[in-house]
Amino acid sequence: MKFLLIAFMVSSGLVVRAQTYKLYQTDNINNQLRLNTKTGEVYQIQNDGQKFLVCPEVTPNNVKENRYTLEKTKNIWTFILLDRITGKLWQCQYSVQGINYISSWVINPNELSTTETEKFTVQPLISMYQFYLINDETGEMWKFQWTTKGAEYRWIQKM
Repeated sequence: MKFLLIAFMVSSGLVVRAQTYKLYQTDNINNQLRLNTKTGEVYQIQNDGQKFLVCPEVTPNNVKENRYTLEKTKNIWTFILLDRITGKLWQCQYSVQGINYISSWVINPNELSTTETEKFTVQPLISMYQFYLINDETGEMWKFQWTTKGAEYRWIQKM
């Protein structure tokens, strides 16, 4: 009976599957960002078929899907890459002006948790450059800032 129930659930699509690749629509209708939710790798995918590396793999040997997520900012060219397990953060910049304008920068290089659960989320603040990083298991919070001005303006601090 268990076998029949499992077979029914699989065939009817009731079993939730994790997603290795996720597309994020940008505000530029000709570009999407493709995130590998296992490794953190981000590519800019254009409607004309071109693709450009925005962020290289962060955890190449990770097997856990949905570890990484991209958070949209109010700047149409900037997304925040979040490692939902460790709380590490990167600023990911895509562009239509060429490869020299496409890049990613570390905002938080430190692991804020050593457990293997997906617990971190981000919430925007009033300033388009600042967000809260929240550990949903412990309630701990950090405030962080991304920028286009340089590394000295990127920071994170515990609240």
